[in-house]
Amino acid sequence: MKAFRRAAAAAALAAFVGGACTFSRDVTVRSHLLMKPLPQGWVNSFNLEERLKLGYVPEVAAFLASTADKGVERTRTLKVLGQALLEKGDARAAVPLLERAFAEEGRFSERGQVAWLLAQAHYWLDDFSESARWVEVARSHGLILPDGWLAFLRSAGPEPIYGGAVAGTRINELMAFSKPRVPRVTVKVNDVESEQMVFDTGASISLLTESAARRLGIEVVPGAKAGAYGLHRVEIEMGFGWAKNVRIGTAILTHVPFGILPDGALTFGSEASGQVRFDGVLGADLLKEFDWSLRYQERRILGVRLEKGLRRGSPNQNLFFRRLKPMVRASLNQTPWFLFLLDTGSEPTIVTRSGLMRAPTKGSEASYPMTLEGIGKSRVSWGKLSNVTVGVEKYMVQFADIVVKEDAEGLEDGILGSSFLANFDVTVRFSTMTVSLDRPLDRFLKAQELQETGAPIVPPSLF
Repeated sequence: MKAFRRAAAAAALAAFVGGACTFSRDVTVRSHLLMKPLPQGWVNSFNLEERLKLGYVPEVAAFLASTADKGVERTRTLKVLGQALLEKGDARAAVPLLERAFAEEGRFSERGQVAWLLAQAHYWLDDFSESARWVEVARSHGLILPDGWLAFLRSAGPEPIYGGAVAGTRINELMAFSKPRVPRVTVKVNDVESEQMVFDTGASISLLTESAARRLGIEVVPGAKAGAYGLHRVEIEMGFGWAKNVRIGTAILTHVPFGILPDGALTFGSEASGQVRFDGVLGADLLKEFDWSLRYQERRILGVRLEKGLRRGSPNQNLFFRRLKPMVRASLNQTPWFLFLLDTGSEPTIVTRSGLMRAPTKGSEASYPMTLEGIGKSRVSWGKLSNVTVGVEKYMVQFADIVVKEDAEGLEDGILGSSFLANFDVTVRFSTMTVSLDRPLDRFLKAQELQETGAPIVPPSLF
């Protein structure tokens, strides 16, 4: 089942634009306005699975959680609602529903799919032993899940994963952000300072190169190998290992897992950036332990450690987990709603061809071929489209040109990369599962207005 292998063991950095002399990076930022809201009855008992697949997670959850009789078969309700809660980030609430769905489901293949959802739920709960058990169950029901992933999960042992720093521990670190335009921070692994590592929400697991793993004293899991995929769609063998501790600023996490890639896999080249090599990346598995604020203009990253085992989510959430990656709800050409991979480790923002098929493209110009660089110095040729607008929270960005990926596997409708994110201060709260955007200039003008009127200036609650 290659979809799993690309999700659970996917490599980190999505893309750098290279060799695209006709590609315009001009953007225009405006207030986020939708052409029209979703119609009433958008989700009903006939289209639950289809709407969930397209990313209408809150709508599906709200429909099924209603006390009114929806006429939906019980086992189907348990599975779909359990999956929706899992994607909302509330894995603890999803587990009992999915366990009941597994017990009641009579179809062999469907039981395997529910078991895989349960394996993901326990992974997000940092219970790798129970996740491994459900991976075994899913494999016994016909799902092809890598032996190496199972060996990695079993290797966790009894020590708490991501232990160490207590809730409320704060991070305030300088952020490198130039050539390539992806955020990097200085990290210590096993008390040894690494070169700057990419802050990469688009990676499902934190990654190191083999030489960096040796230098930093990573305990490698024997026999644990799985496939990692980049833009080139060619499999790269990835191992797994454990760090005794990882330090970001003042926050020290203990018993931290890493994927281990061959040397050169995290080396990139482009006309703009030249040859760039990284020791590794901090992935979503680790980053979910904090709320974050990325101050691109200030070149600073702020973080706050979360309570272990907290119930994630909120009424206005726009961030979801799918296939072990964070996905953000966005509009495309002012049409709701689409799911974009939240990928701070990607320079370009990308739309998929399938996403464009669901969005009005009137006024957008035709596609042209362009080249991108990905993991392992691979090159791929995709298209570009002109005059496309992507909206998140209260802002939308109109791109003079945007990259178009022909297939959508693992990406849903697109990737939200630095070409979008760097226009803002970006707050990613894994506690409430929200992405919020602020423009530094707007915040400055608002503070100046309050100062002139004598009104109190209320500082941000967390950052």
